[in-house]
Amino acid sequence: MRRRFDISAFVLAALFVLCAQSVAPAQEYGTIDKVAPSMDAPKGQVLEWTSAEGKSYWYRIPHKFDKKKPPNLIFMLHGTGLTYGWAFWNYPIANGRFRGNDIVIAPEGMTPGGNNTFNFTQAKPDGDQIAGLIRQFKSKFPINKVYVYGHSQGAFFCYWFAGAYTELVDGIVAHAGNVLSVNHSKLAKEKVAIGILHGKADAVVTVDCAYRTEEIYKKNGYKKLKLYVVEGLNATSGHWPLPKQVGEMFAWLDAVNADSPELALSVALSELAKPAPDLSVVASSVRKAKALSKRLKGDGADELRTKIDTVAGFITAVEAAHVAVIEAAEDSEKEKGVFYAWMAHFRIVNASLSTSSTWRKSLKSLVSKSRKQDRAISAALTTITAKLNKKTLGQAVSILQKSTLASSAEELERALRRLADSPPKGTKASDFADVRTLLSSRQPVVEEGRTSAAKITAEQAKAFRDANPALFGE
Repeated sequence: MRRRFDISAFVLAALFVLCAQSVAPAQEYGTIDKVAPSMDAPKGQVLEWTSAEGKSYWYRIPHKFDKKKPPNLIFMLHGTGLTYGWAFWNYPIANGRFRGNDIVIAPEGMTPGGNNTFNFTQAKPDGDQIAGLIRQFKSKFPINKVYVYGHSQGAFFCYWFAGAYTELVDGIVAHAGNVLSVNHSKLAKEKVAIGILHGKADAVVTVDCAYRTEEIYKKNGYKKLKLYVVEGLNATSGHWPLPKQVGEMFAWLDAVNADSPELALSVALSELAKPAPDLSVVASSVRKAKALSKRLKGDGADELRTKIDTVAGFITAVEAAHVAVIEAAEDSEKEKGVFYAWMAHFRIVNASLSTSSTWRKSLKSLVSKSRKQDRAISAALTTITAKLNKKTLGQAVSILQKSTLASSAEELERALRRLADSPPKGTKASDFADVRTLLSSRQPVVEEGRTSAAKITAEQAKAFRDANPALFGE
């Protein structure tokens, strides 16, 4: 059954906005502090930042971080005709009553809708933006699980995203949606928990869609699947936010998402099977598999550890390959003040391997410099966001010029590019002349470094697949 699109959807959207404004008037666009995500960001507070694609989002990190129990990363996606503030207006995220120990993000969609709104659709631009935010937050914070909640059109997207970006997501809560085109991979059936939430009386997306969706996932053999049909609602409220029930569905995700070395290994192998694997996914999955397998006992434990060690060998090999290229280039290209491609290569790979002790030891000086530069960039982002004038702009450009090794350099580059493209009040286009010159000179160098890094990882992955065909099955 296909989703019914009618005037009631727009009526509900208007009601959501009215409700939001009456419930949380302090959370209005333009009133939220703009702070780049980092461990230094204000904790327990609603903050705003911008994705790499230029879309604003709100986020809240917990008051405290427990090293033994890292927070989950939760995305809250709105439906048609709404905007990114919707989740914070309709769920008690700001005061910590909703997933207070987790990081919660309410992003904006990429696909233009009506009345200056944007939707989440089953397409690469929307998928890549959420995937990019996942990778960004994982690079800034310790993260346990990644969950994606979607309401209405956002729920349609959730189903698709779980199949298209399986390695990055652990569970979804699809609320008042419908499943359309989904890639049901072997890994998705093992890894991703599918939570289906629907009001029995829903005038916009009928409950039949939920029953049909459950059957599709059952037939495809998903191991973690739950349907929750909410009784006692009317045709209008049946499509409204349900904080209590959504909270219960997230609790279910927590309960069924226990870690296992087998699953972590499967994630690493699934990523390695791709022509252009994401090194950060492979490295983090291997690290998790090794840690979980240490105390494993019983039949097959030694065999599993052997497989994990074999895949860990890929990390060793790919580290060595990157280190060799970077060190050789560093020795031959060392003119002071020049931004070389090997520097971009380093900062891209360092973001994926920064937790590796062998990587840190091999490139100790570069890693140390990159950390200092990352702190300087974080301060520059905060400064130009809070107070942009000719002086602070010049300071930010100077910091970027010196920060040749910082993994977060691209974040400052994007922020400066957005400002240059649309100079804010109090500045003029000519103020950004140095910014444009710096960014235009760096862009081809960054691309050269990115290409070099991706090529080495892809070559090492292919060599590993060729040497270990049994690990990849058919």
